[in-house]
Amino acid sequence: MRYIFLLTTALSFFSCNNRPAAPGPAEQPESATPQQDGPIHLSAAQIKRAGVRWGAPEQRSFGAELPLTGELRIHPEHRALVSAFSDGILSGLHVTLNKSVRKGERIATLRKYDLVDIQQQFLENRDRMAFLQADYERYQTLKSENATALKNFQKADADLRAATTAKQLLAAKLRLYGIDSERLTADNIRTELTITAPVDGIVTAIHSSPGSALQAGASICEIADFSALHADLFVFEKDMLKVKPGQKVKLSFPGSPAVALDAVVSGIDRVVDPEKNALRIHARIPDTKGLSLSDGAYCEAQLQVDALALMPALPQEAFVREGLEEYILLLESEADGAAAFRAVQVKTLGTQDGFTAFIPKTELPKGAVAVHRGAYYVWSQGKVEEFSEEE
Repeated sequence: MRYIFLLTTALSFFSCNNRPAAPGPAEQPESATPQQDGPIHLSAAQIKRAGVRWGAPEQRSFGAELPLTGELRIHPEHRALVSAFSDGILSGLHVTLNKSVRKGERIATLRKYDLVDIQQQFLENRDRMAFLQADYERYQTLKSENATALKNFQKADADLRAATTAKQLLAAKLRLYGIDSERLTADNIRTELTITAPVDGIVTAIHSSPGSALQAGASICEIADFSALHADLFVFEKDMLKVKPGQKVKLSFPGSPAVALDAVVSGIDRVVDPEKNALRIHARIPDTKGLSLSDGAYCEAQLQVDALALMPALPQEAFVREGLEEYILLLESEADGAAAFRAVQVKTLGTQDGFTAFIPKTELPKGAVAVHRGAYYVWSQGKVEEFSEEE
């Protein structure tokens, strides 16, 4: 009997030593996503030092957006290749690279030696026509009185007609060279041609230098109208039916992410771009906000494809992200410059103009006020309080 009692006691002791101990306060399992359930307290000095600001959420219009990429382009109809319209020597170049020019402004002067011959022919023909006109009228009078042979009148008529035709042809030639035949006299004969800008724009390239011997059609410079600069964006086949003219677009650039330009879809190609394997759409930029934009520059875009809806929104920096969850910080109380805040989980939907739309996981109290600026600082102070309580 004594041996049975000792064996029972030993088995009981062994069983108690191998039973798992109940977890203590420091050994409680952590949640997958830490949350701050209690209020977060900040003193007036902390709020002032961190520049914490709060305010009510705004009701803003938001729509679904389609992210796109593209490039800035100037189409050929808004470019001009300035060429010599006659052979000659380039005697003067009156523009420099990247200079702005106006339509009709002088670009270059071209010395053309046979230009004097054309003007001489025109002036001689014009002077001869006065004689031919008088001769024609004289033979016409004699013909009516049967005082001359018919062939004399016919010859005078043919000479006058030939001179008139020559005058018109020479005048047309002079117009091609920019010379007004009506004002041409022996005192203002020109030896140089003036080449002018065909469009407003900026000189983007220069191909000839003064002293060059040019043939007709030789290029002198290029001009591009940057007011016609627009965005060519690419849409893949699965999204083609979402795009239509008149939709609004937000453009941004990697070099200036804080700057966004408004644009409007102005045209859609009917042929898929074979290089991009996507449909090209064209977005007009009404206002470049003074940015010096370049042809061919890469850009990113957000195309608004759905109707706008009013939604609660806060500035982008008002949201705190931890893991896969997002929070805003509501003001619970305020006294003597100090304040208490409470974290509320939300789901963000989209961002426009620096404001992000959201849906709260639980309904916000009426008249709720949330942190606009310094949200991460408030959140970090809550972490400090949490660690202090655990210690």
